[in-house]
Amino acid sequence: MISDRAFSNEVRSLTDTAFAVAYLILGNSADCEDAMSEAILRAYENRGKLKKRDSFRAWFLQILRNEAYNLMRKRKRVQPMEELPEDQAPEPDSAGRLDLQVALRQLTEEQRTSLLLQQEGYELAEIGQALGVPVGTVKSRISRAKRTLRTLLEEA
Repeated sequence: MISDRAFSNEVRSLTDTAFAVAYLILGNSADCEDAMSEAILRAYENRGKLKKRDSFRAWFLQILRNEAYNLMRKRKRVQPMEELPEDQAPEPDSAGRLDLQVALRQLTEEQRTSLLLQQEGYELAEIGQALGVPVGTVKSRISRAKRTLRTLLEEA
Protein backbone atom coordinates (compact mmCIF):
# COMPACT_ATOMS: atom_id res chain seq x y z
CA MET A 1 0.00 0.00 0.00
CA ILE A 2 1.18 3.52 -0.76
CA SER A 3 2.34 5.42 2.32
CA ASP A 4 0.58 8.56 3.55
CA ARG A 5 3.56 10.72 2.61
CA ALA A 6 3.85 9.21 -0.87
CA PHE A 7 0.09 9.60 -1.36
CA SER A 8 0.28 13.24 -0.34
CA ASN A 9 3.23 13.90 -2.66
CA GLU A 10 1.50 12.23 -5.60
CA VAL A 11 -1.72 14.19 -5.08
CA ARG A 12 0.18 17.44 -4.67
CA SER A 13 2.04 16.84 -7.94
CA LEU A 14 -1.28 16.33 -9.75
CA THR A 15 -3.16 19.33 -8.36
CA ASP A 16 -2.95 21.59 -11.42
CA THR A 17 -3.72 18.84 -13.91
CA ALA A 18 -6.54 17.48 -11.78
CA PHE A 19 -8.10 20.91 -11.43
CA ALA A 20 -7.92 21.44 -15.20
CA VAL A 21 -9.57 18.08 -15.88
CA ALA A 22 -12.34 18.78 -13.37
CA TYR A 23 -12.84 22.26 -14.83
CA LEU A 24 -13.25 20.84 -18.33
CA ILE A 25 -16.10 18.70 -17.02
CA LEU A 26 -17.75 21.03 -14.50
CA GLY A 27 -17.01 24.51 -15.80
CA ASN A 28 -16.60 26.34 -12.48
CA SER A 29 -14.01 26.50 -9.73
CA ALA A 30 -16.29 25.80 -6.77
CA ASP A 31 -17.51 22.52 -8.22
CA CYS A 32 -13.96 21.59 -9.21
CA GLU A 33 -12.80 22.02 -5.63
CA ASP A 34 -15.68 19.85 -4.41
CA ALA A 35 -14.90 17.13 -6.95
CA MET A 36 -11.20 17.24 -6.09
CA SER A 37 -11.91 16.96 -2.37
CA GLU A 38 -14.15 13.96 -2.93
CA ALA A 39 -11.61 12.36 -5.28
CA ILE A 40 -8.78 12.79 -2.78
CA LEU A 41 -10.88 11.29 -0.01
CA ARG A 42 -12.03 8.37 -2.17
CA ALA A 43 -8.49 7.71 -3.43
CA TYR A 44 -7.09 7.80 0.09
CA GLU A 45 -9.74 5.39 1.35
CA ASN A 46 -9.02 3.02 -1.56
CA ARG A 47 -5.24 3.43 -1.77
CA GLY A 48 -4.81 -0.22 -0.80
CA LYS A 49 -6.47 -1.22 -4.09
CA LEU A 50 -3.82 0.51 -6.19
CA LYS A 51 -1.88 -2.36 -7.70
CA LYS A 52 1.00 -0.47 -9.32
CA ARG A 53 2.35 2.71 -7.79
CA ASP A 54 3.45 3.97 -11.21
CA SER A 55 -0.24 3.91 -12.25
CA PHE A 56 -1.20 6.41 -9.55
CA ARG A 57 -1.71 9.38 -11.92
CA ALA A 58 -4.12 7.56 -14.22
CA TRP A 59 -5.85 5.87 -11.28
CA PHE A 60 -6.37 9.16 -9.46
CA LEU A 61 -7.57 11.01 -12.58
CA GLN A 62 -10.13 8.26 -13.22
CA ILE A 63 -11.44 8.68 -9.68
CA LEU A 64 -11.54 12.46 -10.14
CA ARG A 65 -13.35 12.14 -13.43
CA ASN A 66 -15.96 9.86 -11.86
CA GLU A 67 -16.45 12.27 -8.95
CA ALA A 68 -16.82 15.22 -11.33
CA TYR A 69 -19.49 13.41 -13.35
CA ASN A 70 -21.26 12.36 -10.14
CA LEU A 71 -21.30 15.97 -8.97
CA MET A 72 -22.53 17.17 -12.35
CA ARG A 73 -25.40 14.67 -12.26
CA LYS A 74 -26.35 15.75 -8.75
CA ARG A 75 -26.33 19.43 -9.51
CA LYS A 76 -27.63 19.25 -13.08
CA ARG A 77 -26.37 22.78 -13.68
CA VAL A 78 -23.92 22.26 -16.50
CA GLN A 79 -25.17 22.11 -20.07
CA PRO A 80 -23.04 20.31 -22.64
CA MET A 81 -21.72 22.67 -25.32
CA GLU A 82 -23.87 20.95 -27.93
CA GLU A 83 -27.02 21.95 -26.03
CA LEU A 84 -26.26 25.66 -25.67
CA PRO A 85 -28.74 27.95 -27.39
CA GLU A 86 -27.66 29.43 -30.72
CA ASP A 87 -27.43 32.98 -29.30
CA GLN A 88 -24.65 31.79 -26.96
CA ALA A 89 -22.42 30.55 -29.76
CA PRO A 90 -18.92 32.03 -29.65
CA GLU A 91 -18.26 35.11 -31.72
CA PRO A 92 -15.10 35.96 -33.62
CA ASP A 93 -12.91 38.81 -32.39
CA SER A 94 -12.62 42.14 -34.24
CA ALA A 95 -10.24 40.53 -36.73
CA GLY A 96 -12.77 37.77 -37.40
CA ARG A 97 -10.80 35.04 -35.55
CA LEU A 98 -11.70 32.84 -32.65
CA ASP A 99 -9.21 32.91 -29.81
CA LEU A 100 -7.80 29.63 -28.54
CA GLN A 101 -9.94 29.51 -25.40
CA VAL A 102 -13.14 29.97 -27.39
CA ALA A 103 -11.97 27.42 -29.96
CA LEU A 104 -11.22 24.89 -27.21
CA ARG A 105 -14.81 25.18 -26.03
CA GLN A 106 -15.91 23.97 -29.46
CA LEU A 107 -14.28 20.59 -28.83
CA THR A 108 -16.09 17.78 -27.09
CA GLU A 109 -15.26 17.29 -23.42
CA GLU A 110 -13.50 14.02 -24.31
CA GLN A 111 -11.35 15.75 -26.94
CA ARG A 112 -10.44 18.63 -24.60
CA THR A 113 -9.53 16.27 -21.77
CA SER A 114 -7.44 14.00 -24.00
CA LEU A 115 -5.60 16.97 -25.50
CA LEU A 116 -5.02 18.58 -22.11
CA LEU A 117 -3.57 15.40 -20.63
CA GLN A 118 -1.29 14.96 -23.64
CA GLN A 119 -0.09 18.55 -23.26
CA GLU A 120 0.57 17.83 -19.57
CA GLY A 121 2.97 15.06 -20.63
CA TYR A 122 0.83 11.98 -20.06
CA GLU A 123 1.52 8.94 -22.23
CA LEU A 124 -1.30 7.79 -24.50
CA ALA A 125 -1.73 4.56 -22.52
CA GLU A 126 -1.98 6.56 -19.30
CA ILE A 127 -4.60 8.86 -20.82
CA GLY A 128 -6.56 5.85 -22.00
CA GLN A 129 -6.44 4.31 -18.54
CA ALA A 130 -7.54 7.56 -16.90
CA LEU A 131 -10.42 8.01 -19.32
CA GLY A 132 -11.36 4.34 -19.49
CA VAL A 133 -10.90 4.06 -23.26
CA PRO A 134 -8.46 2.23 -25.58
CA VAL A 135 -5.28 3.97 -26.77
CA GLY A 136 -6.67 4.09 -30.32
CA THR A 137 -9.62 6.13 -29.09
CA VAL A 138 -7.28 8.54 -27.33
CA LYS A 139 -5.25 8.95 -30.54
CA SER A 140 -8.34 9.66 -32.61
CA ARG A 141 -9.72 12.15 -30.07
CA ILE A 142 -6.44 14.05 -30.01
CA SER A 143 -6.17 13.98 -33.79
CA ARG A 144 -9.74 15.26 -34.23
CA ALA A 145 -9.20 17.92 -31.57
CA LYS A 146 -6.08 19.23 -33.30
CA ARG A 147 -7.74 19.16 -36.71
CA THR A 148 -10.80 21.02 -35.38
CA LEU A 149 -8.66 23.63 -33.61
CA ARG A 150 -6.54 24.15 -36.72
CA THR A 151 -9.68 24.66 -38.83
CA LEU A 152 -11.35 27.01 -36.34
CA LEU A 153 -8.25 29.12 -35.83
CA GLU A 154 -7.33 29.33 -39.52
CA GLU A 155 -10.84 29.99 -40.88
CA ALA A 156 -11.01 33.66 -40.07
